[in-house]
Amino acid sequence: MPIKTQTPTGIAAAAFAAAYVQPIEIRDGDLPHIVDQAEKRLIDSGTQIYQRGSVLVRPVRHDAISAKRFKRAPGALGLIQVDVPYLVEALSRVAVWHRFDKRTKMYVLANCPDRVAVTLLSRVGEWRVPRLWAAIDAPTMRPDGSILQTPGYDEATGLLFEPGPVTYPPIPEKPTRAQAEAALETLCELLATFPFVESLDRYVAVSLMLTALIRRTLPSAPLGAITAPVMAAGKTLLADSISILQGGVSAPVMTQPDSDEEAAKTVLSILGEGDGVVVIDNIEHPLEGAWLCAVLTSESYSGRRLGTNSMLQVPTSCLWLATGNAVQLRGDLRTRALLCRLDPRMEHPEEREFDCDLREEVSRRRTELVAAGLTVLRAFVSADEKPSDYVKPFGRFEVWSDRVRAPLVWLGRDDPCASTAHLEREDPDRARHVAMLRAWHSAFSKTPTTVREAIDRALHEQGLREAMELVCRDRSGQLDPLRAGKWLRAVEGRIVNGAEFRRAGMKQGTVLWTALGYE
Repeated sequence: MPIKTQTPTGIAAAAFAAAYVQPIEIRDGDLPHIVDQAEKRLIDSGTQIYQRGSVLVRPVRHDAISAKRFKRAPGALGLIQVDVPYLVEALSRVAVWHRFDKRTKMYVLANCPDRVAVTLLSRVGEWRVPRLWAAIDAPTMRPDGSILQTPGYDEATGLLFEPGPVTYPPIPEKPTRAQAEAALETLCELLATFPFVESLDRYVAVSLMLTALIRRTLPSAPLGAITAPVMAAGKTLLADSISILQGGVSAPVMTQPDSDEEAAKTVLSILGEGDGVVVIDNIEHPLEGAWLCAVLTSESYSGRRLGTNSMLQVPTSCLWLATGNAVQLRGDLRTRALLCRLDPRMEHPEEREFDCDLREEVSRRRTELVAAGLTVLRAFVSADEKPSDYVKPFGRFEVWSDRVRAPLVWLGRDDPCASTAHLEREDPDRARHVAMLRAWHSAFSKTPTTVREAIDRALHEQGLREAMELVCRDRSGQLDPLRAGKWLRAVEGRIVNGAEFRRAGMKQGTVLWTALGYE
C-alpha cells in the first residue's frame, strides 16, 4: 500500500534512507516487537544512551558557571537520566515510524509513540544498550593497570571517555622510575603554597589527587578529610584543585546532613549526576553516618526515588572529600578516611597574598598534571613491583592501596595511611572508650563487676564517675545503668591501646564485666 511521507526534519539523508528501508510500523497488539525494534535502532545508530544501575542515562556537559575571567575547560561532563520526552525524540530520529491512516487508507509518517518509550524505560535488567559505569573527560587507568586514553566508549571498563576539544599528552607505556619521580615532583610543586602541617599531609593531598584520576576504576576509596584550626587556610581551595584536575570544574558541594534519612535523599541525587568529586563542606560537628560508610566501601548505592516508592541503584564511583575547622570523624568512618592537615599559623590567613590563582593554574595546566599523575601510577605497574613489599593491607580499600598508596611509598614518600593515627587521637568515641577502660581497671582491676556495682562505686570515686558520665549520663545528669550496659555491649571485644571490655560471667542474672589487657 502506498506510503504518504516526506523526509523528517533533523535526520541526515543517508540515515533516513537506511531507516526508510525498514520503517517501524505502529500496530496494536505488537508492542513487545515494536519496542525490540526501537531499541535495536537506538543501538545501531550509536546514540549515546546507556544503562547505568537501574536507569537509562545520557552524557551531558554541565555549564561551568563562574564570574572568573580566566578560561576554563568545557563544562563538567556528567550524566542525566533519560526521560520519556527525550527518548521519544531520540527514537523518532533514529527510525522512520509509520501508521495506517484509516481515513486515507494510506500509511503516514508518525513520531515514536509515548508508550514505546515508557515500555523501553521500564525494562530494567533487560536492556541491550551498553552499560555505562561513568563518563570521563580525562584519561584514566583501567583495573588491569593499562591506560585508557583513546576517546570513545571503552567496553572493557564501561567508561565513556569524551575529552571534547582537549588533547592530552600520551602516557608512556613503561615510564621509568626517573620519569615517575619527575612527574611526582610536578604535582608536589603545584601544592607548594599550601601550609601543610608536615610532609605527611602533603602526600595525603597528592594521594587524593591520584585517587581522583582513577576513582572511576576503583571499587572503593577512602574519604579525604581536609582540616585546619582556622578559616581561610586553603581547605576549599585544595578540594577545588583536586576536582578541577579530575573533571575540569570546582567540586559540587553538599552540607553536612543532620540525619541518615536526609543524607540518603541527597546522596542518591548526587551519585546519579555522575560527578567525580563531591565535597561535604564546612563540617561543624563530628562527621559520622552509615550512609557515608556505605558509599565509601560499596560499589553501588540504593535508595528510594524522591516522591516515589520505586528504588534507584547507582554506582558510587566518586571521591568524597570533607572540609572543616578541626574536623572530627566518629565511629567506623574513622577507619575509612585519610586526614590532611593545614595550618597557616597566622592570625589573619585570609590576608595572605599568592603569586597565582591556583584554580586558574590547575585549569591551565590540567592536561600536563593529569599526564603526570598517571605516569606515577603507570610506572609502578610497569615495574612489576609487588604492593605488599611496600605497604600493609588497608582493609576495605585493598585495590586503592595497591594502585595509589604503594606507588608513593615505592618512590620513597610518606605513606598517606599514616594519617589515620591523627584521626585516632581526635576520635571522641575512642577517647571515651580509653577513659572508661582505664577508670574501670583502676577501680576494679580484673575483678568481674556489674554495671550497678560500677555506678555505686562511681558515687565515691571521681575518676570512675567522670569516665562513666561520658557514656551513660542521662538528661538529669545521673548515671543510667541501661545506657551503660548498652554501651558495654556495643564495645565488647573492641581492642583499644591493647585493652578491651569482656563479659566475665553472670551474677544473679546480671552480666559481669572486666577490663582486660592491663598487665
